[in-house]
Amino acid sequence: MFRWIPVFVFSLTCAFAHAFKVEPMSAEMAPLGKRSQMTMRIENSSPEPLTVELYPLSMTMDEYGKETITEADDELLVIPVTAIIEPGRSQSVMVRYLGDPAITESKAYRIAVKQVAVERASKKQGQVNLLLQFNTLINVRPQNTFPELAVKSIKQNESNNWVLEVSNTGNSYGRLTQTTWKVTDGRQSQYLKGSDIATRIPGTLILPHSTRYLEMQPLNNFSVRNLSIEINPDE
Repeated sequence: MFRWIPVFVFSLTCAFAHAFKVEPMSAEMAPLGKRSQMTMRIENSSPEPLTVELYPLSMTMDEYGKETITEADDELLVIPVTAIIEPGRSQSVMVRYLGDPAITESKAYRIAVKQVAVERASKKQGQVNLLLQFNTLINVRPQNTFPELAVKSIKQNESNNWVLEVSNTGNSYGRLTQTTWKVTDGRQSQYLKGSDIATRIPGTLILPHSTRYLEMQPLNNFSVRNLSIEINPDE
């Protein structure tokens, strides 16, 4: 299964690791119109030619953030699917949505950009090549769809962290980092937003009509017994 963070795979086939980057790593598209197509860029910052393969994947997520992916060649068109990029150069990649233009809620996809090991005559035996794989995130969101995020329950686990049950009853994906939280325990209140939330919760994506359980680093001197968190969208 592919992961949101880069996946590192060791190989003994080449001389050394290729370094490259993919932009953007996260994007939003529309199911029709001009915004149903976008461009990614892969940059080779290594001194050796880089060979990559690209795979479009449909993604769902369970309540604990575990992803399930399936091939999505019939829903996303990616051109090219294979590229050889010379040192210091970059490759543009066209991504076009081919799925149902009448979808009524957002859909999530990954595009896996996988480095391919290539045998070279100049290789030295015994050297290790670190192959990289990046999995970009694309959300295809129809117009006039919005997330509806709410914290349904809060518990404390054995590590004394808070476990939040967060629901999204809306028809669009939501990002917790694009909201403002009012945290109160009946005695005091504190507001969190953006990076304050990201540093306390490892994972902020909530897909439409879904629930996630998220572990949160607690706020100092807040009692979990009467704790409540109100989520409001950023303006």
